[in-house]
Amino acid sequence: MTIPVTERTPNGRILLLAGVLLSAFVGMGLRLAHLTIVQRTELAAKADKQHHKTLRMAASRGAILDRGGRTLAHTVGAPSIYASPRYHPVPAEALPKLAEILDTSVAALERRVNRNSGFVWLKRHVTREQARAVGGLRLTGVDSIVEPRRRYPKGQVAAHVIGTAAGSELRGRYGVELRYDRWMRGRETVLQLERDGRGRTMLTQGFDRAREHLEDTPAPGAELALTIDVRLQAMVERELAIGVERARASAGYAVVLDPHSGAVLALANYPTYDPNLPGSVDPSRRRNPSVSDPVEPGSIFKPFTFAAALDQGVVGVDQVIDCENGAFRVGRRTIHDHHRYDLLSLPEVMQFSSNIGTAKIASMLGRQGLDEYLRGFGFGRPTSIDLPHESAGIMRPHDRWADIDFANISFGQGIAVTPIQITAAMGAIANGGVLYQPYVLERAVDESGNVLFDWDPSDREAAARQVVRPDTAWAVADMLELVVADGTGKKAQIPGVRVAGKTGTAQKVDPKTKRYGRDRLASFIGFAPAQDPALVTLVMIDNPQGIKYGGEVAAPVFREITARALAHLGRRPHEAPLPRPVSPSPAAAATVALVEPVVQDGLPSFRGLSLRRALELARGQGLPVEPIGTGFVSRQEPPPGTALGEVETVRLVLEPSA
Repeated sequence: MTIPVTERTPNGRILLLAGVLLSAFVGMGLRLAHLTIVQRTELAAKADKQHHKTLRMAASRGAILDRGGRTLAHTVGAPSIYASPRYHPVPAEALPKLAEILDTSVAALERRVNRNSGFVWLKRHVTREQARAVGGLRLTGVDSIVEPRRRYPKGQVAAHVIGTAAGSELRGRYGVELRYDRWMRGRETVLQLERDGRGRTMLTQGFDRAREHLEDTPAPGAELALTIDVRLQAMVERELAIGVERARASAGYAVVLDPHSGAVLALANYPTYDPNLPGSVDPSRRRNPSVSDPVEPGSIFKPFTFAAALDQGVVGVDQVIDCENGAFRVGRRTIHDHHRYDLLSLPEVMQFSSNIGTAKIASMLGRQGLDEYLRGFGFGRPTSIDLPHESAGIMRPHDRWADIDFANISFGQGIAVTPIQITAAMGAIANGGVLYQPYVLERAVDESGNVLFDWDPSDREAAARQVVRPDTAWAVADMLELVVADGTGKKAQIPGVRVAGKTGTAQKVDPKTKRYGRDRLASFIGFAPAQDPALVTLVMIDNPQGIKYGGEVAAPVFREITARALAHLGRRPHEAPLPRPVSPSPAAAATVALVEPVVQDGLPSFRGLSLRRALELARGQGLPVEPIGTGFVSRQEPPPGTALGEVETVRLVLEPSA
């Protein structure tokens, strides 16, 4: 049977084929629409990534200058070596020579050049000699490009103040570099480098354009002028290092401050480091302990207790304190003095650094009163100095002080302060009672000459506050002169200059036992010239070996720093020594013969006696005494020989004696 073939069969195949083709075209159209509309952004980004490379170059940071315009930090160009191992493999036989030039290992280079990457850094920030030597190898795909790098031309001088800026982005990490990073960091250089389908263009025309672009880099960041005097700073660091090494100590700190503004002229820590090689030391060495590490100050804290009590009027300069012959019980504890004293005048309590006398002075003021004044001097709160990582110190609220805590805090135990805190506070004693905020930035100017910051004198005054009356500060300053003239601070004396200051030898807490151990912090803080202070200086020697007293260890370093600083500032000592107040030492006072009265009957003569000896003599006669001034008795009323029955009160005028 024959099946008839209709003419519709070929047409069906054609229609079927046409349907398949139409479906394919529709699918392709939809896919194309999806790619060009829905995935357009994603695919464009992938294409851009394949044909372009973005290279970000660190900005050229602004310079840092000292107060005299000398450069402390600036940005220089440093070559960096790169390769393109995906397109230009580095021959294995060339790696040893390349590693030798770059001062690295062959293994380190192998890890880099064996990557399937179109661009790798072999080493950044090499010397120009190294870059020339690499070029001399004539390795295809290995070349150099100049990047900005931070340099510190003075080396380790002022390292803890300046800080560092490092890494591929040159960001500030410590010190002023961190504090003012936003101002100093210029606009980042962004290089867009093209490459062909095989990726080779990036290393030819792309880097040629990159070099051209770097010749016209955006302007650097702001330039900073600091209060630091680099010559003074270098001297302070040198003397501090000598003092630490002589004492075989573990560390040292020194701060030199202008008491009339709060400007930091020098700030040194030992050991220090070179910011050009920040990775060569442990990160802890790059911190600034003078700002960030609180310590128990010991007896250098006593002047602030005296100032509080005098300013509040609970004691007078002529007050006599019973120092209990060297031992005084507070609750279940006993406070001791280094030497035994009985009756001491207020200046003598300071002069001989009596813990007992200081604790009794604080007790007259009361917990709340002492707390308020100490916080007024800035303890227990940051000074707001413009350096990072500042500590507020440690000062518990007064309602948490036990009796022994109250006594200990008055003479610098049980409280922790930073070196910058206590130096700023002593500035208030030196200048007549005004506490200034310490600072290191004097001026900041951007690349266009716009002034971003200028520390105006009126701004300083607005930020300052009167913490004690001028007469209070001057009274304490007079007592601190006695400390140097004939007390525990004799080794701080500078010929021809009147010096005021205080010694301190603080016990340190053993981190294992959490109790006071054998280690000490030897300190001296003071100002000169005492009658018109040009600077306040603090010296701390941490954990000295052998002799541990501040008057023996820290005072000589203070003397050298202060004498040289005064000469540097044009405040040279007088050729002839100036008269300064003196007072007999405890041993000398104990051996002073009792002055016989000029007239055997009646009131004896007190002339030439210290206040302590005069009080003892008057007590033996049953006579009340009204002392005026400090030093030795120069006049008395009534005169010697007056009938004792006619004497109601003996008025003694004391004056410093040369």
